[in-house]
Amino acid sequence: MSKADREELERLVLVLERQHSDWSASRIESELDQRAPAAYGNWKTDTPNPRARLRQIQRWRTGFKTGAKPVRAGLKYTFVWPMGEKQRHGLEPTYVARPTHLKASQRLFLCNCSTESVRELRAKMGGVEVAYEPVVGSGAFTEIHWTRDSAIRERLLQASEHEILTVPLEVEFAIADGMKRAILKGSFSLDASDGWIAFRSSDQSEKEIE
Repeated sequence: MSKADREELERLVLVLERQHSDWSASRIESELDQRAPAAYGNWKTDTPNPRARLRQIQRWRTGFKTGAKPVRAGLKYTFVWPMGEKQRHGLEPTYVARPTHLKASQRLFLCNCSTESVRELRAKMGGVEVAYEPVVGSGAFTEIHWTRDSAIRERLLQASEHEILTVPLEVEFAIADGMKRAILKGSFSLDASDGWIAFRSSDQSEKEIE
C-alpha cells in the first residue's frame, strides 16, 4: 500500500470517527470499501488478516500511530490552513486579490478545508488575538488581522531589506458540532519587504503563502 493510500484511508477513518463515533471498526471498514475502493483494495491485499485490519482502524480512529503518542489533540487531520490573497482567489473567484508580481501576500486568511463547520475559532500570533469567528463554514474564510499585533509592526520597521522574520501562530477551535476541541500550531515566514511567504505547522507540513 502506498503512502497516498494510507493517508487517504487514515483521513477517512478520522472523518467517520467524528461523524459516527458509535460505529464499530467493522462498520468503518465496510464504509472505507465504499468510499475509497482503490485504496482499500490495496490495503486489503497488503493486510489480508481481517483482525489486523480492524486493529489498524482502531489505531487510526483514536489518532494512534505505531510507536507514537496519541495525536487527536494535535490535529493530524487539518481542518483549517492559512492562505494568502491569490490562494483565496483561486478557491473563491468572487474574492478580488490585489494584482502583484510577488509570490507573497500582504493579507492572511484561514480557510476551513474540512467538510464540516468549525466553531469558536480563535487565532493568536505571538500571544495576541488576531481573529475570532463563532462559526466558519466548510470552504469559508476568515481573515487573520495580523496588524493588531504591534510587536510584528515594530519588528518590520526595524528589519533590513528582505529580512525573513518568523511569527508563531496558534489557532484553537471546536469540531463535531462543538463537542471536541482542536488546535493548529505553527509559524509564518515573513519577508520584511514583500510580505507573508510561507507557513510551517508543528508537524513540519509547510506550504507557500501567495
